[in-house]
Amino acid sequence: MDYRHLYRFYGDQRNHRTARAQKHASTTKDFLTASGQSGIWFIIASAVGASIGSGVVIGTTQYAVKLGVAGAWYAIACGLACLVHAFVMTRFIYRNKLVSFSDYFKRRYDSNFIILLYSGIGPFACAASMGGQLVAAKAIFQAFGIDPTIGLVITAAVMLVYTMFAGLWGSYATAVFQVGVIIVGVLVVGISMFTQGGIAEIHAFYPAEKFDLFNISPELWMMFVGPMVLSVLVDQTSVQRAASAKTEATAFWGHLLSCIPLFLFGWLMVYIGMWSGAEFPDAGGNAFIVMLMNKVSPIVCAVMICAILAAIMSTASGALVATDALVVHDLYCGFINKNATEEQQKRLNLIVNIVVSVAAVVCALAFTNVIDLLSVGYTIMLSGTLVPLLGGIIWKRGTTKGAAASAAVGMITALLSIFGVITVPFSSIFPVLPGAVTYIVVSLCTKHAPTENTAKVADVVMASTSEKSNNAAN
Repeated sequence: MDYRHLYRFYGDQRNHRTARAQKHASTTKDFLTASGQSGIWFIIASAVGASIGSGVVIGTTQYAVKLGVAGAWYAIACGLACLVHAFVMTRFIYRNKLVSFSDYFKRRYDSNFIILLYSGIGPFACAASMGGQLVAAKAIFQAFGIDPTIGLVITAAVMLVYTMFAGLWGSYATAVFQVGVIIVGVLVVGISMFTQGGIAEIHAFYPAEKFDLFNISPELWMMFVGPMVLSVLVDQTSVQRAASAKTEATAFWGHLLSCIPLFLFGWLMVYIGMWSGAEFPDAGGNAFIVMLMNKVSPIVCAVMICAILAAIMSTASGALVATDALVVHDLYCGFINKNATEEQQKRLNLIVNIVVSVAAVVCALAFTNVIDLLSVGYTIMLSGTLVPLLGGIIWKRGTTKGAAASAAVGMITALLSIFGVITVPFSSIFPVLPGAVTYIVVSLCTKHAPTENTAKVADVVMASTSEKSNNAAN
């Protein structure tokens, strides 16, 4: 079958959405926050799309081939992360008008170190997240016999151009279309599995222990669940998603409802992945793609492949916009050039996006599994920022020196673990523990700086609400 017509159709749809998106990316702030016009479907689709294309579809099927039903844990973690974000962070972000958590760190701590650390390590985590998306694309290119390096470079180039024109709004608009196509495609593949006797093949091929959800090592389980659930508390793309919502209720319900398709389709993808492994045991991590090419109709295969690639680019595009917020909004406009013009900011956006895109391609070529790379990115972000953020929100006694020491200890521990210098249990989240201990000890031994704002969440929210009321009265 000639797939070029479908590729052209997806390209035309993307071009149409790019043209509409440009009016929501006319300024740098609109570029980063979709001009605050994201409706509930945009929030749901972008939250689901952040995981479903590469992680839940490609990553889950890769692990389902090896682990069986236990491969569902990543999809479960994605759903749990949406719940955690909805109940813990969305109201806080929206009411305090945060574009980045650096905005909060400026209010809470009397130090630029925390801001520089958050905005400095954030791009590395975003590059790893983008790389994870591209790893999924690489699996597709390899299955089709396409040179993965060439395929990844082309994908990154298209993603870069699209992001620069469309901004966050365009990324979300694309997510609505592509998530819908993926969901329909997965349902069709699931029906094919049932009608072709796939369930019987799965039970005949896999031993009984592969149907046990808890047949997984504690270390691997923690790698799936820990970083995903905790990282959403400090994830820059999640901040911008909540900030882009039309209303506070939209931000909350959008994230809350997004867990439903992640839970449901995560389970379906596990069985589809196991069916792929049973049918094509020699294909390894590419079994799902090989199955699509051989067990479903060509049109379904083409639609699924196009939708997955498009969703990968859309999610990676969101990571690029998040990087722009960290580098341009936080670092450049916050420290280097506080009076930067729109032209200067847009020029820096382009440079940053090119650098991060190249880094993401390098990461994708170095890794073979989506979830492994995503876990590295999440661990880097968690180790240096989770404790200063949550500690500052819930504990008034936390000090600037405690936050700085905590971030440094957490980051050093994470890097030593990643590069194999030290061996720690549950390495994906362990660095948070010494960071938390350091935060408590140093804070108890030091005093608050005069300019620190030690308000708890409720106090900050009340102040923010009071400001709105005063503005309205004036």
